[in-house]
This record gives sequence, structure tokens and C-alpha cells, in this order.
Amino acid sequence: MKKRIVKLIVFNSIIIVCAVVTYSPGLLGWYPNDPSIFKAGMSIIIGLFSGALFLYGNSRILSDEKPVLTDDVRDLTQVKKILAAYRGGDRFGSMAQTVLDQLDRLDRSMSRLQSEIDRRFDKNTLSNDKYSAVINEANLSLVDNLISATHKIQFFDEGEYKRLQAHKNDNIPDEIQLKQLELYKQNEDAIQNVINTNEKLILQLDTLAVELDSPGNDGEDLLEEIKKLTQEVKYYN
Repeated sequence: MKKRIVKLIVFNSIIIVCAVVTYSPGLLGWYPNDPSIFKAGMSIIIGLFSGALFLYGNSRILSDEKPVLTDDVRDLTQVKKILAAYRGGDRFGSMAQTVLDQLDRLDRSMSRLQSEIDRRFDKNTLSNDKYSAVINEANLSLVDNLISATHKIQFFDEGEYKRLQAHKNDNIPDEIQLKQLELYKQNEDAIQNVINTNEKLILQLDTLAVELDSPGNDGEDLLEEIKKLTQEVKYYN
């Protein structure tokens, strides 16, 4: 909050200074009704540009704060919004982008797989119900895992991480800051484990869709593997 206030003060001060320099008689002293066409035109252009910059800049600064995911949120639209806000980071942005991609890929994988199950087994049959139940449980576990990863990603602060990397240049004890860096590393490793486990299960879901599309292959063995991986994914929730 304090950073935003400082940004607003600095940004608006610059616009005010530009306006004072442009329109003050003791300085440039340009006005729209100036006899000089150049001065009159420039005063209008600068005025319009300053107004547009004022509106755009202030709106960007006021909306700059990242959204926060609460523990009870399961709205994937909100989850994606948060991941999109973090994906521009130099250090941890790639993780946010990967989790965001996995959410989209999971949705496509589930759609393809359910279509193959419905094509292979008649609806409301025991086989259809069995396969659908397994993949739906896998999907729910993956979604929970991706939401968990999003919570962890919110721990990252790019600015704070850069400050900690330069810890030898400040007066804060190195021992404390090294422990803080270790927390970042532990969280980063935890997210990477989540990503890796998710990737294995998404791959198996895609593989099952391919096997069900093959004549004479019901993917029964793979279904058991998906059950095991689903339990592994639940470990990280």
C-alpha cells in the first residue's frame, strides 16, 4: 500500500511539474490562444497528452496490486487471474506460467478422455461409470494440486528476492537473510514437485485417451496406474 502511495505521488508530481513548465508565464508560457501557431498547438497537444497520461497512469498504479487467493476459493477463473499476475516475474514467472498452462491442458485432456470413454462404453453402464469415476477423481486431485501451487506462488516477491540476493550490501545480518533465501528455495522446490507430479498424471490421462481409441485395448492397466498417481497427487494438496 505504501509503495502505491509513493508511486502515485511521484507520478502525479511529474505531470504537475510538466504542466507548470508549459503554462507558466515565467517559463514556457504556452497557451491555446497564443498568437504563435506552434506554441498554441503544442500547448493543446501537451494538455491532451497529460490528461490521458494522468488517467492511464493512475488507473494502472491503483490496479497494480496482485489479487490474493484465499483458502476456500475454488473458482478457477480467480486462480488463473492470480497466476497471470505472477507470470511476468523474472525469477518465478515461469512457474506461474507452467501452472497456468497445466490448468488449460488438464481441461482439454479431460474433455478428450471423457469423449473417448463415452464413445467406447455406453453411458450408464458399469464400465463407463468406472472409468468416469477414476478420471473425475484424478481431475479433482489435479485441480486441488494446482490451487495449492497457486497459494505457494503467492509467497514469492520478486523485489524481496532480489534484495535478499544482494544481502552482502546491506546492514541486515547475513545469517537471517540466508535463512529467508532458503525459505524461497524450499517453496520453489515444493512447487516444482507439484508441477512434475501433475505432468505425470496429465500424461497418463492423455495416454488413456489414445489407448481407448485403439481397437482391442481397454486401458485397464493404465486405469490402475492413474489411480496410484492420483493418490500421489493428493499428497501435495
